[in-house]
Amino acid sequence: MKKYDIIIIGAGAAGLGNSGVANVIGLDTLLIEKDEDNFGGDCTNFGCVPSKALIHIANQFHAAKNISRFGVACSGKADMKKVLQYIHEKQEIIKDSEDAEALRSQGIDVVIGEAKFVNKNTLRVGDKEFTAKVILLCTGSKPREAAIPGIEKTTVYTNENIFFDCTVLPDNLVVIGAGAIGCELGQCFARLGSKVTIVNRGDRILNKEPESVSEILEEVFTKEGITVLNNSEVIEFTDKTAVIENKNGQKHTIPCDATLVAIGRVVNTKSLGLEAGGIELTEKGKIKNDPYFKTTNPKVYVIGDAAGTYMFSHGAEKMVRMLWRNLLIPVFKKKDHQKDLSWVTFTEPQVAHFGLTEKQMNEQKISYYRQDQNLEHDDRAIIQEYTYGQQKLWIEGSGRLGKRKILSGSLIAHNAGEIVQELQLAKHAGVPIGKINNRVYPYPVQSRINQKTTRGILHAAFTDWQKKLGRMAFRWFN
Repeated sequence: MKKYDIIIIGAGAAGLGNSGVANVIGLDTLLIEKDEDNFGGDCTNFGCVPSKALIHIANQFHAAKNISRFGVACSGKADMKKVLQYIHEKQEIIKDSEDAEALRSQGIDVVIGEAKFVNKNTLRVGDKEFTAKVILLCTGSKPREAAIPGIEKTTVYTNENIFFDCTVLPDNLVVIGAGAIGCELGQCFARLGSKVTIVNRGDRILNKEPESVSEILEEVFTKEGITVLNNSEVIEFTDKTAVIENKNGQKHTIPCDATLVAIGRVVNTKSLGLEAGGIELTEKGKIKNDPYFKTTNPKVYVIGDAAGTYMFSHGAEKMVRMLWRNLLIPVFKKKDHQKDLSWVTFTEPQVAHFGLTEKQMNEQKISYYRQDQNLEHDDRAIIQEYTYGQQKLWIEGSGRLGKRKILSGSLIAHNAGEIVQELQLAKHAGVPIGKINNRVYPYPVQSRINQKTTRGILHAAFTDWQKKLGRMAFRWFN
């Protein structure tokens, strides 16, 4: 039996991040991955990378079709074989630096096979056993399945197979679920030439975002020919059709050549022998862990999607940093929290958020002031036609205005994910909004909207007395 300092199960974002840190500081490290083609995990193989490549292509289709108003005609649908070829080419470039061979060249031991706990300290892969001082579960998640009568009668896609199996563009695509995956891929296929219907059990799309953001995005979808059916669900599939029922019990059918199931994700726990490892699950089938990612086995931690909290690749990066801070400095440990979490939904327009949501701040009784800023009169938005956009900024609820710091932010706009980064940095660095207000931005960069929002906060605070004092000062000294 070979002994290591640390064993990591899974070569996704969390597994690669943890093995990299362990290797840098000189620990004897073993990385176990059951599928040699799965290095990079969901993000590289089935999620972030292929979806953003698809979005890049879909946006070009959309721009080409819209240019007809300037005298250039463009029509037609996507050749999905060529689209998938492009996606796979980009994936291969990214995967070259994170496959088994690349990791071994860095001094990390890599074993391909399925890991299973023999006892609390020992893992078996094939006929070999390994033990370590610390074991990290970075086993990721998978798409939740939809148990709908007749689903076998239609072509079913999830984010795990659509980038490999969808070689022909479906004429009619039914998307089940209106979260980030459903909205991103639904818009992509509509732009590539499919007739897309998004079926959503909730009352609005992207329901973790502010309600106004959901409304804006749904209006954009409607203009692009995407049908959104809220408060509805697919109750049955028949040949080439899907049967829809709304909350009032009314039923109707829609054409369906294929369906994309995007109703959430479940943690990968099967075949790991968790019981033998002394690792318990919650009632919902997630791995029990404390705010420091420790499972019910004190030598085993769970990181990334497998932790079952927030399922983002950058969320895994956040967890990796926090875990190693606590492993190396086990005093005044840092607890996991979501107040510095951020995310971007890469629809067009993009939807970006950082920090706690307003609902979370209310639940935690955090004092805040919120400033809403539409983009109707923003010059860059006028030029590039995203005046429907909106920014919300939450700042501390008390103290001198110019000294108050940012708590959270939300933006729906073209390139929203890029625009909010300086605000997120300001939040982390504790930069008061007065500093942003006093910056000089080159005209007309998109991030000027950040200053316009903070300036709105400061201007709203001017009292009649302060204005009068200003007039008196000007007239006295000039």
